[in-house]
Amino acid sequence: MRASKVGITVTLWIYLHFTQLQLDSTFCEASEQPVVIVDASDNRIIQVCNKARAQGVDIGLGLGAAAALCQHLQVQPYDCMFEKNKLKEIAHSLYQVTCDISFVSHNGILLRVSNMLNLYQGLEAYWQCIQAVLQRLKVCYSYASGYSPLAARLLAKNKVNLITDDSSMLLHQVKSHALYESDLPSTISEQLTRVGVHTFEALLNIPMAQLAKRFDAQLVHYVGRLLGQFKEPVNFYQPPESFSRYVELLFEAENTAWLSKPLHTLLHQLEDFLLGREKVAYQLTIELQHRDKTPAILHVYAKGGEYRAEKWLMLCEFVFSNHRLTAPVLGITLSAQRIAERQSGCGDLFEKQHKGGSAASLISILQAKLGGDAIQGVEVYADHRPEKASGFIEPLCHGNDVPREPSLVRPTMLLNPEPLNSKIHIQQGPERISTGWWDAQPIIRDYFVVKEQNGRWLWVFRDPTQNWYIHGVFH
Repeated sequence: MRASKVGITVTLWIYLHFTQLQLDSTFCEASEQPVVIVDASDNRIIQVCNKARAQGVDIGLGLGAAAALCQHLQVQPYDCMFEKNKLKEIAHSLYQVTCDISFVSHNGILLRVSNMLNLYQGLEAYWQCIQAVLQRLKVCYSYASGYSPLAARLLAKNKVNLITDDSSMLLHQVKSHALYESDLPSTISEQLTRVGVHTFEALLNIPMAQLAKRFDAQLVHYVGRLLGQFKEPVNFYQPPESFSRYVELLFEAENTAWLSKPLHTLLHQLEDFLLGREKVAYQLTIELQHRDKTPAILHVYAKGGEYRAEKWLMLCEFVFSNHRLTAPVLGITLSAQRIAERQSGCGDLFEKQHKGGSAASLISILQAKLGGDAIQGVEVYADHRPEKASGFIEPLCHGNDVPREPSLVRPTMLLNPEPLNSKIHIQQGPERISTGWWDAQPIIRDYFVVKEQNGRWLWVFRDPTQNWYIHGVFH
């Protein structure tokens, strides 16, 4: 790879051609059977996994011949819209390292490179960052650079796999290809073939003025775009502000442990999404798709906010451990429900040295293990009735600042009143509480601190009918 040249006056592009995007996105490696993607229009194989390829199945083979070679072949119909959606997900991740991204067809991404070279101090460092993102996404692709989008696309689709800013080298690569290897319309390609022009080298040796006289204007326009002489309109991608991703499984997952790997992939995409916006997520929703059954919906919370895939995966696995599958899972949808700006003090909520995050971390783990409603905070109210003097609030939320009388003795644990049937020794009291007349829930009680014969300390009261009840326990 050559370093970036100084003084580039034309725009350098990189084209990424994803050769089996649908296959790469369906976790076919987890399937025990060989998998192929078939074009339903002619029943020809257009994507094939390594297991099927090892048994002689290859691209272009008919479905009947492929089935004869591979007895337990798993066939999936090609879905163009599925690939378009996956292409957007790749663009989401690439957007963290490069800004000018454009979609070409359903399986190609075009990157404008020139304006990124100063930031990365050269083409080589820039390309290494692009490769790192794609390697993490685990997708198969071919690539090439070029001084026009059309040239980069021609070389990438023919698997040249060359990244350079050497214009003469790139032009030589373009000239080495035959016309049938390009996107030229078949009518124009046949017309050129009849006059002995079979390669791009022969085509580009014809002056533009002669091309305009001898051939259709469409060919002149094509050559001008190929050489970068004519500007090609490009619409650049703008990422959305919401996050929702879906992954389809080619196997029926009957155990939640099998969901960790595909979910981890979705969480890495979430991490890229949040990092690029300097945000954190507080709640995720996971939909487990079943066949002929309503999806199971699970909620996962991070009390202090989190963006990292590894930490979210740990919380998700806690939630999975409490969920029993009622049917095999065929797909997973991950959505971020609550997203907010990342605070400057928001570090690793799971590291003990970050004291500010330890409480939020503990609450997140407990909620994941026990359920979101199982962990509550307590708020104090200005009411003398014991059962109305406090209530539950969200954990770590600041409640009402109600002053308490320090001389009042209150139990560690408040119980629902239950009859007192044991022998007791009164240690303190009575304390008369007579209140609540204004809301039609009045009480008149005499409270005592007592000790049972077994040593247990209780908070009890006597009502006007002289019945005694246990209302609290001291620890």
